[in-house]
Parts: sequence; structure tokens; C-alpha cells
Amino acid sequence: MKRRLLAAIAFILTANAGPAQARDLYYGVTLLDPVAETATSDSYILVEDGRIVAVGRGRPDAQGATPHDMTDLYAMPGLIDTHAHLTLGPVQLVREPAPPRMRIGYDEAITAHAARMFLSYGVTTVRNPGGDPGQARAYEAALAAGTLQGPEMRWAAEVIDRQPLPFEGLVERITPGTPVAEIVRRQAAAGADYVKLYTSLTEADVREGIDAAHALGLEVIAHLDEVSWTRAAELGVDALVHAIPSSPDLLPAERRAAFTAARQPGGFTWIQWYEAADLDAPEMSEMMHALAEHRVHFDATLIAFEPAFFGNDPARLARDAAHAHPVMVENWRTLFRFDIAWTPENYRRAQVQWPRLLELTRRMHAAGVPMTIGTDFGNPWVAPGLSVSQEMALHQQSGIPAWAVLRMATSDAARVLGLGKRTGMLRPGLEADILFICTDPRPDLNRVAVVGAVVNNGALLSPERLRAGN
Repeated sequence: MKRRLLAAIAFILTANAGPAQARDLYYGVTLLDPVAETATSDSYILVEDGRIVAVGRGRPDAQGATPHDMTDLYAMPGLIDTHAHLTLGPVQLVREPAPPRMRIGYDEAITAHAARMFLSYGVTTVRNPGGDPGQARAYEAALAAGTLQGPEMRWAAEVIDRQPLPFEGLVERITPGTPVAEIVRRQAAAGADYVKLYTSLTEADVREGIDAAHALGLEVIAHLDEVSWTRAAELGVDALVHAIPSSPDLLPAERRAAFTAARQPGGFTWIQWYEAADLDAPEMSEMMHALAEHRVHFDATLIAFEPAFFGNDPARLARDAAHAHPVMVENWRTLFRFDIAWTPENYRRAQVQWPRLLELTRRMHAAGVPMTIGTDFGNPWVAPGLSVSQEMALHQQSGIPAWAVLRMATSDAARVLGLGKRTGMLRPGLEADILFICTDPRPDLNRVAVVGAVVNNGALLSPERLRAGN
């Protein structure tokens, strides 16, 4: 039955580009509502001019509407990836002219591939938390002109940091003549929706960045190491990223000095922090309380860490490589990865700590911290679109109920991005962003990736044709 249904859908999807049809009726579907936590069979969704105009049971007499029989499929709101560096290309090491520096090799073809792949897996909105503003504006212009297919994107410009090594196209460094507030003002003028503060900043830098951004109406995303998440919440940060809050101040007091003295540069410091951390310590409880109290939202990006922690497993690295652009895959194989020079003992220690990342993620949810689903796409072995369902499955594996994870990827994300009145739910009046899945995803959220069709702003799209570049 499902094979015949998918063949029928493929026949219906005669085009992926151009304006949405004026009126479409999708019927026979099981409607998944993560907010109400209901699965309603024999449902319909009526779409007109890119918006949902009615939702209900049965098959209404919708005159003038093009009918689409979606029997055996499950419908849910389009997904939102709140941590996707959609426009990033490969990382390059540039030695000449001196001094050596890192650079992002932006490439429109790589961006277009990623955008189609995201859309093919039902991701209709992303937040890009760092990159070149010119690339972000070009992406938005291409979407508006209809020359590119992809999710809507809200974005931050280059991340703001004090790191000593220049990283062109990704990091804007603080200098004596360019303080944090000046960088924030320049990024706001460039059209950024967010400001991203990074790991080497001091508490004074973080305070200055938050105050400057809020004065201009921008929210602040932070990836912090030295400044604790507890302090960042008190200072007014809006969002924190990555399930490794690696500040020494979050460790038991008697372990901080030893951790600081022993920590290694690069990704292995994540494992060292978890080895020193006590998830039951007062410092961690205070952190989670502060995040919940100040409504600081958090995306764990577990799927970005998994390839490093299990980087000694070639099958794991090869698993999703076909879904990423070949240039990016080659970059990950030869230059850009988090586990460079790790030893077998490093991997053993990392895999011992992996369950603790999942446990912290579960505890954050239990503590009432607002959470969304972010993949950190652009980083090694993260596949555009596909990794969203994998990130959802890892949250489910941590012990978070499926309905809660589905909300994180839809209505919760729309709310924290300020888009809750436009998308994130299947409700009359909202944009027609719909993901049709071939099987009930709730027992295993990896099934979210088994996509039958996608509707983006009212346009019905074929996943297979998007992945083929058509």
C-alpha cells in the first residue's frame, strides 16, 4: 500500500519550483499535534495561497482545491533546526601571506545543496548562528527571487571572540580599536537577527555584548567556556548552545584547579570536563535553575559531538556521508574534525562519558530549561536535514518523551525564534509548512527522516527530486 501511495505522490509532484498552487486539499492523513499530544487519523489540511485555512476530520467539499490523497501518511509541522550554519563551506588553512590563518571557503553550490537537503527532510526553517553576513543576505535574496530552494533562515553574522588565530569568514575578533559593542552595532547594521558570543570572551565582554545587542533589539546566542552558564543567564543571555557547559566554575570547587591545569587544547577538553563534573553537585543544579528562571533556551547539538566521541568507528563516519556535499566530506576527512590526533585511550574515555551528555540533556529538560533541536550543521559529519531526526532520536534516547522532542523541533523552536505566530503548528492562519512522514515516528524518532512529501510555504515538494537537485 505504501509503495503505491509513494508512487502516486511522486506522480502528483510534477514541479519543485514556482509559486504554490492557490488551493490544495491534503486528506486521509494521520495528523500529529505535538502541542495537544494527539494523533488524529482520517484528517485533512486545506491550504490556500501558502497558508493553512482549515484542519479537520474526513474529506470536506473543498471546491476548486486540488486533492492529494495522503492515506497512510503522518503529517506534522515543518521542522526547525535552531543551529545550522547553512551557508558555511569547507574550512581552509591559509599559510601565505603570514601569519597563518583559517578561512571558510564559501561556495554557492555547497549552500544550494545543503538547502535542498534540509528541505527534503522537512526542515522548513533554520537559525544560522554564525557566518558571513554577505552570504546570508545572498541566500535570502535567492530565496525571494525563487532561484534557490531551501528553508527560511534567521541568522547571526560572524561570531565575536578573542581567539588569537584569525578565522576569516567565521570569527570577528575583538581588538583595542574594535570593542564588542562596535562589532555588535556593525552586525546589526548588516541585517543580522542575532549576535553570537564565543568561547574566549571574558565576563566583561559577555556583559558588553549582551547590553549592546539588547539595546539594538537583537538576541544573543552564546557558546561559552570560561564564563559559566549560570553567570551568562544572570547577565541576560538569550540562548546557549552545546551540551558541554565547560566552565571550571561549574565543577566542584575542589576539582577546578586540577581541571584547569590538565586540560588539553581542542575537543578532548570536553571529555576532561565531564570527567571532572558532578551532575549532582550544587553548581549544576544552580545552573539549570538559572537557565529555567531566566528562560534561556538551549540546543544540545548531540549529533555534532557523536562523530568525535565515536570517531574511531569508520562505519559511523561513513553512515551519512552521501547526504553531505562531497567537498565538505573530503574536508572532514583531511583537515577539519574535532578528534584530530586522538588516541585509542582518548576514544575509550570519550565513550565512557557519552551517556553523561545524554543524562545532562535529560536533566535540563526535567529542570524546565527551554530546549530546541539544533544540529550544528557545517561541522564534521553532520548531514544537512537528515541529522535533525538523528538529533531528535538522541534526545529521545536520553529519556525525553517523544512528544516533548517533537515540540522542541516545531512549536517550541518557532516560539523562541519569534515565529510562533507564523509557523511551528498546523493551525488555520499559519504558513503551510508541513512534513508528511511514511510511518508513525513516535516509537523511534529516527523515522522522522522517512519522508513522503514536504510542503513549504504552500508548495508541495518531492524529497527525492530535491535530493537529486531537480
